[in-house]
Amino acid sequence: MGSVAIVRQMDVVQGMLHKSVIALAIVPTNRSLTVTGRKAYSVMLHLAQMQAAAGTEGADGGFAAPLNSILRGFGATNSISSDAKKYIDQMVSTKVEWRPLSKSEQQLPLTFGIEGKEEGASPAQITDELRIFNLLAEVRVYKRAGENWVTWYYPPSIREELVSPSRWAQVDFAVLRQLTTYCAVALYEICARYRDSPAGVTSRQHWSWWAESLRSSPTSKVRAWRKFKNEFVAPAIKEINDLGDIEIELIEFRRGREVEFVQFAVKKSARRPERIAPVPPDVTNILRGGKLSIRDTVIEELERAYGVVAVTEGLERYERFLSGADRPRIGNAGAYLRTIIANKAREEAPAGQGAEPEKTAHVVVESRAASAMPASRRDVEDAERHRRFSLIRDQFAKLDAEEQLEWVRRVRDEADANTAPSPSIMKRLARGEWQSPLVQVMVIQHYAKSELGEDWATLPLTEFESLMAIDAGSERDVG
Repeated sequence: MGSVAIVRQMDVVQGMLHKSVIALAIVPTNRSLTVTGRKAYSVMLHLAQMQAAAGTEGADGGFAAPLNSILRGFGATNSISSDAKKYIDQMVSTKVEWRPLSKSEQQLPLTFGIEGKEEGASPAQITDELRIFNLLAEVRVYKRAGENWVTWYYPPSIREELVSPSRWAQVDFAVLRQLTTYCAVALYEICARYRDSPAGVTSRQHWSWWAESLRSSPTSKVRAWRKFKNEFVAPAIKEINDLGDIEIELIEFRRGREVEFVQFAVKKSARRPERIAPVPPDVTNILRGGKLSIRDTVIEELERAYGVVAVTEGLERYERFLSGADRPRIGNAGAYLRTIIANKAREEAPAGQGAEPEKTAHVVVESRAASAMPASRRDVEDAERHRRFSLIRDQFAKLDAEEQLEWVRRVRDEADANTAPSPSIMKRLARGEWQSPLVQVMVIQHYAKSELGEDWATLPLTEFESLMAIDAGSERDVG
């Protein structure tokens, strides 16, 4: 039986990935594997399984797809070498150690002959096995009809088990796309293996096994279980239970007062996410941040804390600020962007509340669960809020330079008297740099409240636009 025939026997379902057990509990050994990289790898596995099932893989054993079907945000005009290289290189050069989920999986054959049988199989039982391999063996990136394409190859010894697994976990892309941390993605994929298990529990492993399997970086120190659980595992469990098609519960086994072994109880959730085609991770903000010398891990953290839209708007304000003449050099671009986004979130928060970006996983999950408003309604309100701010900012920009400086002086005096602004904010206010993303929201909101009243931000958009039109007409008449 040929390898293609083996693949066609598997029930390949659009929107569900049959992820081999050899790709579940994987520990990076030489470099970090980001959550975006891990999601992209799952999308590539699904594309490979679909192509193999249809018999459309390459004659040389490779699989091909447009780059945008793996990572959203790469247009045809993007530079392949600068934009895609780091993600492709991440999957080709990352070596991972496979951790079998159970002793029986140590007997899993990986090298197949032409008839689909394991080559060189030994009758002796295998124990304490260590397997290290690269996620991908080779990748080619090129242009086809003006579009960026990728062809990739898996290591020969694990190719069949990845493309046509004998043991797998059913990973739902509708769930995977919503998970925001590497720990949540890894934990979901491992626990999905036990969705239909009669025992309803994962294998029991030492807590360090779980800590190493759920972290993205091989260089980060394995912390005490209590700290790792509180910082990473607990938020991941909450996120999976709130968004996923399974529900998991942590079970700890103690020796005295110390936790020694850990496992997870797994059961199907009553929730059934809508089956969707695999959605490639969106790296649009990561690409824009890279051009501003902001690391992708910083962008991912900010998106978890504040949402994709807030980060997009923050990058836009940062880019506008840098496009002006005689702008000061920014020493830490990531910290500067964080300040921009946090300031805007703080300004938009209801009275008495502030932005709390540090509770990343909890904030993301609670906002999804608590918001009963349909996405379309939220989109409309976001667009109206952006429209109001843009109109009032444009009006402020038309003021004489001296009048602008007077407004900025008022903001500076008010901030100095009522709050404790940072030195960088006070410096920009003192210079009159109202277009700086650090102070622009403060200045424009102060101007809007003074000119239109305290309720300017909640006025119906039509009423707001009418007021702005009246003010514009008055200015023309005076002129």
